[in-house]
Amino acid sequence: MSNRILGQFDPDFLTIMDDTMELTRQAFETKNKWAFAVDGSGRAGLEALMSNIISKGDKVLVPVLGRFGNLGIELAQRAGGEVITM
Repeated sequence: MSNRILGQFDPDFLTIMDDTMELTRQAFETKNKWAFAVDGSGRAGLEALMSNIISKGDKVLVPVLGRFGNLGIELAQRAGGEVITM
């Protein structure tokens, strides 16, 4: 409780983020300077994934196996995909 909170523009936080981005580039074997980790829930990760790989009009096959299948439908539709369920 005695540690200070790092804000998003704190120089120490920026150093940590730069180091994390470099490790991410190494892990995914890319030179893309904008590769970065997303801090968030599993839903945030799925939303980031879907919004980056689905283009408007793409056909997206989503298995509906409960809550996460329904979430897949919602996210694919939001990304502009034409959803096909199974």
